[in-house]
Amino acid sequence: MKKIHLLVLALFACVAGWAEDNNKFYFTDAVIRPGETANIELCMRNDATDLSCFEAEIQLPEGLVVVKDAEGNPQATLYRNRIADHEILANVLADGNLKLLVSSVSGQALDDVEGPLLSFCVRADDAAPVGECAVQTVGESLLVNANAEAFYSAGIKGSVLITDDATAIESIQEHNGSGLIYNISGQRLSKKQKGINIIDGRKELHK
Repeated sequence: MKKIHLLVLALFACVAGWAEDNNKFYFTDAVIRPGETANIELCMRNDATDLSCFEAEIQLPEGLVVVKDAEGNPQATLYRNRIADHEILANVLADGNLKLLVSSVSGQALDDVEGPLLSFCVRADDAAPVGECAVQTVGESLLVNANAEAFYSAGIKGSVLITDDATAIESIQEHNGSGLIYNISGQRLSKKQKGINIIDGRKELHK
């Protein structure tokens, strides 16, 4: 009986580890100047199982705050290329952390297996400390499939560069070879736009 119990525990640990490795949150890197706003994308890899909803708490570094709309709600947008009939609930907690809940009433699964799910807008304080800092999920994030089975994703960090000098953007090493395009305000672009574009951490002038 003891051997069976140990076998069950070992199997559960393997499944939990497998789910954690394959159901994982991560962030795209962002660039922002003091006093300005930028969007941070929350991405998820969900190739372990079909997931229908998730809950996560996000901690922002010193000097960054969540931007709210006229009604006092955090500005968070779902990406409809991965979202079916899902809705989002967002709230800023007393400690400044951002709480997100994305769910589907009909239990529809999230589309695709990896990529951005949503973005939320942040503002850098005028006196925000310049430098590279981390945005991260707090503790374990809850992931649920259509059968109401729960999985968990360990916390993960993303990189935010707060800079008062446009040339400092070139110091971001993580963008090398990624092909990600940003404007001078640190907002991610789907394609090049007229003016200064930041591609792989380097400034390019597009006419």
